[in-house]
Amino acid sequence: MPMIHDKAVRGRTDMGWLDSFHTFSFGHFNDPARMGHRALRVINEDRVIPGAGFGTHPHADMDILTYVISGALRHEDSMGNGSIIRPGEVQHMSAGTGVMHSEMNASDTDPVHFLQIWIMPDKRGIKPSYDQRSIDQDAMRNQFGLIAGPMPQDDAIALASDTSLYVARLDDGQTATHSFAKGRAGFLQVTDGIVEVQGERFSAGDGLQFDDIDLLKVTAHSEAEILLFDLA
Repeated sequence: MPMIHDKAVRGRTDMGWLDSFHTFSFGHFNDPARMGHRALRVINEDRVIPGAGFGTHPHADMDILTYVISGALRHEDSMGNGSIIRPGEVQHMSAGTGVMHSEMNASDTDPVHFLQIWIMPDKRGIKPSYDQRSIDQDAMRNQFGLIAGPMPQDDAIALASDTSLYVARLDDGQTATHSFAKGRAGFLQVTDGIVEVQGERFSAGDGLQFDDIDLLKVTAHSEAEILLFDLA
């Protein structure tokens, strides 16, 4: 049976400079029923005040995706990368054998709102890597457009996991569909607007996890944006 992740039951970390909602168990939020789904381990919806952020800290053996909803996020890491991530872009860091990085609000006046996503790689101990891409806006208009996957495809980021991530931006009344191969699972995360799936309505912050589905059909009841994970 599908499992609804209502935004009201997410964990929360409010540190003043950071207001973070956790779809899955993270930090002090520990829910045995919400430990991730297949390779998908973390979806944190973060808001960081101007001039603040996460200081330098380590990661290893994890694919980390950053998806900015509004504002701008500055990234620096021990591989020598330095960049600013804005809406319309996706950033990927494969932590592999180990990497240090920081994520700071790039603005002194405006907050930044973003999703941080952790996906467990298929192999441990790989070489760390970094990538940042602009998203093809036309590819996600009223349909699911691939932004990250297990192999390099067009402009999509290559993940170290048999996981594919799609984004759809739907106009009011429009429907997007996605077919799943046998045995695969999915997770839907709403980032904006209101959508309907299997007779249930979901709004920004809500999620839906499911197994063994052939076809997912999502209909928008406003302008909406959704992320869809196709999981091995």
